[in-house]
Amino acid sequence: MVKIKKLTSLVLMASLVISLAACGSDSSNKDTSQSEDPNTTSEIADDNVDPAFGAYKDTVTIHTVTSESASASYPEGDNVTKNEWIRDYKEKFNINVVTDWVSDEYDTKLNLAISSNQLPDVFHVNAAQLQQLIDADMIYDLTDVFDQYASDRLKGYMQADEDSYKSGMRDGRLYGIPQMHWGLIDQPDYIWIRNDWKEELELSDPKTIDDVKNIALKFMEKHGGYGIAVDQSLEYLNLLAIAWNAHPGVWMKGSDGKIVYGSVQPEMKTALAAYADWYKQGIIDPDFAVKDFAKMNANVVAGKVGMQPFYQWWGYNPGVDTVTNQGKDAVFYPYLIPTADGTPATQSIFFANGSYTVVSKKSKNPEAVLKLLNYYAYIVDEGYGKESKEKLSALLDKDMAHVVGAFRVLNPNSDYEQFEHVTEALKSNDTSGLTTSGMWQKYNNSVDFMKNATPSSTGDYLQQGSPKPAYGLAKQVLDNNQYIKTALWGATPEALINYGSTLNDLLKEGFTKIIMGKESVDYFDKLVKAWQAAGGDEATQAVNEAYGG
Repeated sequence: MVKIKKLTSLVLMASLVISLAACGSDSSNKDTSQSEDPNTTSEIADDNVDPAFGAYKDTVTIHTVTSESASASYPEGDNVTKNEWIRDYKEKFNINVVTDWVSDEYDTKLNLAISSNQLPDVFHVNAAQLQQLIDADMIYDLTDVFDQYASDRLKGYMQADEDSYKSGMRDGRLYGIPQMHWGLIDQPDYIWIRNDWKEELELSDPKTIDDVKNIALKFMEKHGGYGIAVDQSLEYLNLLAIAWNAHPGVWMKGSDGKIVYGSVQPEMKTALAAYADWYKQGIIDPDFAVKDFAKMNANVVAGKVGMQPFYQWWGYNPGVDTVTNQGKDAVFYPYLIPTADGTPATQSIFFANGSYTVVSKKSKNPEAVLKLLNYYAYIVDEGYGKESKEKLSALLDKDMAHVVGAFRVLNPNSDYEQFEHVTEALKSNDTSGLTTSGMWQKYNNSVDFMKNATPSSTGDYLQQGSPKPAYGLAKQVLDNNQYIKTALWGATPEALINYGSTLNDLLKEGFTKIIMGKESVDYFDKLVKAWQAAGGDEATQAVNEAYGG
């Protein structure tokens, strides 16, 4: 099964806990402007200024579209179409950004715009939409524009993750600028263990997967209930599959060199046999099959279960509520998932670039888009010490960094570099190496938790500042090349899109039956054949044709 939530979590963790509240005063799908002002010139006001940041002599208007940003909190009178970013674009570059529409069903509305050829100047797309637009010759070849106008920092982002950069190309030409990601350091998975319970029972850190099972049994003996919190998606339970060298959701090279799907390989059968045994012993939540994400976390927050397979952002959700309800000693610490024999497990790494910035062929000033991307990169990674605290706060705080739509690009080394600087500052008490607002946030929140146990600081503390920081473990994985990357590094082939949900549902239903003992583990073999017949073979062939190389 494809780990949809895992890919989404790379975005969620960056914005801490995403609120479901509506933002701004604009309603969904509302047209916010009908302006038809033409772009009049691309002449730069000062020939001596770096073209990456030069302002236009005459106002350039570019049209865009965007989605709601549920986590952002705007000053009174501002919204996603009128805010500090929009004002800066005009003040610093003489670029007037007009948002034609805002929708919380962005992909659906954009697909309609693509089919009717009613495109704005600049917008962001997913990998499949990018390929569709290239095929239809509807977007700019940005190769030369990027070379001329991208800042050194922006070009450095692309060099730092060249595979993602190339995923925006066709035949060596750049059509979509990857919006990138916070870093592969966000992807390794963990088993999170409640620390006060572990210390109370004087238990050692888990060295093998049997140690994980035995810690769960010890917790059950002392505190009752079940041992490990998981949900009906199987996503969190399947994080443990790497203990048996299984990689569910990953398209990987098989023994013959061809790409195969990890969820239907023999190693997955071994993992399912272990899950079934754990379920029989009461270690796995007996009601997992009817629990969603919120219900899975409820007993963690209530102090009724002490282990949970999870991602690096456990400290944000459910960590904040757990500390609020149970106190600071109830924090869970992360541990790398061990194998049966105690050797380090090989982690799974997924394609992290979720979207691309593209420019319509109708646009008169494609270089204007590069200027705004350059500005975003500058503010996020260089603004501290160069811009006022008030300016940075207006652009970055309260999740304002997430409202820029197509004008956003991330540093794929951001979280790795941030961790190195923050941990060094925490060890030495020397903060001179904290050079971005993000570093200061992580540092200050880590210190705040250590001094005051403030629940809202739990996430940053467990990620960066605790005795067992999640990023510290992830850094080991990356530094030691202790991972495999999915072969599906870019657009999903059409056949996999067509069959994907059916195939995933088939496996989830069958795996759940095996875990709960409704079918024997040998049912796995029958399930694999059903998966192949339902479109798995066709999807596998399509992935090999696209990425087999």
